[in-house]
Amino acid sequence: MEIIPQDSAKGRNSAATGYKKEAEDEYYLKKIQELVNQKMKLLAEQQVKEESKLKPPIEMKNSKPMVISKRRLEEFITNEMNGTDLKLVLKKILYESDLRKNQNRLSMPMNQLEKNIEFLNENEKQDLENGKEFEVGLLGPRLGLHNKSMMMKIWKLKSSSSYVLKTNWNEFVEENKKDLKPHSEIQVWSFRKDNQLYFALVYVDEKIEF
Repeated sequence: MEIIPQDSAKGRNSAATGYKKEAEDEYYLKKIQELVNQKMKLLAEQQVKEESKLKPPIEMKNSKPMVISKRRLEEFITNEMNGTDLKLVLKKILYESDLRKNQNRLSMPMNQLEKNIEFLNENEKQDLENGKEFEVGLLGPRLGLHNKSMMMKIWKLKSSSSYVLKTNWNEFVEENKKDLKPHSEIQVWSFRKDNQLYFALVYVDEKIEF
């Protein structure tokens, strides 16, 4: 019978114990890592839920513009603006060119004006015919007065001529972008306040009473 030295036996037992301890350590480290990963996943999911509550509501891309009644427009001009001499100047389709930033103007073709409409006084007519321009005020579709004046001018073309509102038109479009949609029909009304010329660019449904 082979006699194993006592020192060798101790060494083998010691090695076996070492391997067992390493295996146990590796097992527990693996379990700890799994628990950490699971916790991090739960925290991430909770964070997503909390952030989703803070997001603003999505704006409807196809929201319809504000439509008012003729009576509402008349009452607002008379009672809240202290305006007078309200007149329908024209109905027109808003084209892409009217809303393009590089154009920066609203065109009001003379051949589209309401029949027999007179909304300019003699001094204004003379200034426009002489190539001059002057300030006018402008109300938006929600009856908000734009904080900057527009400049009115005549553009004379070979085949036709147009009144144009320009200078601060891009800012007005940006302010009213929810309502000013390409290919929609607007109405342009004129009125006077302290003898100054104003326009209201609105969507009016004459069938609505209020």
